[in-house]
Amino acid sequence: EELAALREQWDDLAASVGSEIFLTFDWCRIWWKYYGKNRNLRVWLFQEGAELVGIVPLFLENIWLGPVHIRAVKMVGSDHTLAQFSLPVAAGYMDEVVEKLAESLSKEKWDIMHIGPVAGLCDHYDKLKESIGRAFGGYCGVSYSENQVQTYYVVADTWEDQLASLSKNARRNIKRKCKALQDVLRNRPGTLTTDFATDQNVDEVFSEFVDMHQKHWNRKGKLGHFGDWPDSFDFHKEMARTQLKHGRLRLMQTRWGEYNLAYEYAYKFGDKYFAFLNSRTDMKDVANTGVGTTIFAEQIKKAISENVRYIDDMRAKYEYKLRLGGKLFPMRDIYVFRKRILSNARVYVFRFFSKLLHLCYYKIWFMRIAPRLPFRRRPLWRPWIRSFAFCQ
Repeated sequence: EELAALREQWDDLAASVGSEIFLTFDWCRIWWKYYGKNRNLRVWLFQEGAELVGIVPLFLENIWLGPVHIRAVKMVGSDHTLAQFSLPVAAGYMDEVVEKLAESLSKEKWDIMHIGPVAGLCDHYDKLKESIGRAFGGYCGVSYSENQVQTYYVVADTWEDQLASLSKNARRNIKRKCKALQDVLRNRPGTLTTDFATDQNVDEVFSEFVDMHQKHWNRKGKLGHFGDWPDSFDFHKEMARTQLKHGRLRLMQTRWGEYNLAYEYAYKFGDKYFAFLNSRTDMKDVANTGVGTTIFAEQIKKAISENVRYIDDMRAKYEYKLRLGGKLFPMRDIYVFRKRILSNARVYVFRFFSKLLHLCYYKIWFMRIAPRLPFRRRPLWRPWIRSFAFCQ
């Protein structure tokens, strides 16, 4: 709340350096509202005269796993939701920003700091890495990780150019699947329409999207995004309403007459779409035509009309995305740890327990065993969410 007067400057800086929507003022504010409990907020602002040239929104927390705890420094928005970052720092100021951040943090009590995950298209990663190594090298050690990937689509100037950028087989498959959907639906009243949610219908469209998304995953014995992640429904509903006021929400509904075919839940910031989640109809005759391909084409056409250059399709590798022209980029993580014997020992033991928790709880229990048991499943365990970054 104290920083509300800087909202416009904050967001203008983030947009000017190509930062992601996940480090805009309202994204950070709403994330902190839902996930900031028992954490200490530290937002560093860097100014040259009256000009805002850098923002580093961090928080400090104690994380316990079994008999050990660490005092961690993390980025606002780096857990509980899917996000990746490019720091909002103006060109030419990275060295000074990181140097002053290191000087300030030297007076705080902490064991390890996690900067990341750094977005695949972050064009100042090498400079950030160099600056951190130089500024923190006096009293800290630094390590790096590239354990995850994310997918981007490069958006062409026209739909024809987009198709031309794909392989011959990919073009043929897109045309075939789009035609198959049209053939199935043409005997039903209506036409294909694609619209974004508005002030008048955002609550209704968002609820329909979540309902379709959850039903799809529940039929597969999984919780879906809004069942997996604590408080995610309330968080995203408030985020959608708030970002709509700024003209950034791109919650796309595709219909054929009275039939809801699919939803794409995304945001626009700068020259990028951030495609967060989607849902598809489970009507057998429609689902079997590959409705997702038609929806992909509709989203690309919308992006072209708004001069979007990239669609950030979030984490992980999916073959169908690559067939549609997606490109994989590494997500990077930077870890800075204090050069103190007790601090290093805590971090070493904590990271061992975090890897053990990830294996036993997430990979074995949550992903393999729990879905087969006839009990009501719970969302992801918060200690795993808070410690996951340190098991990389």
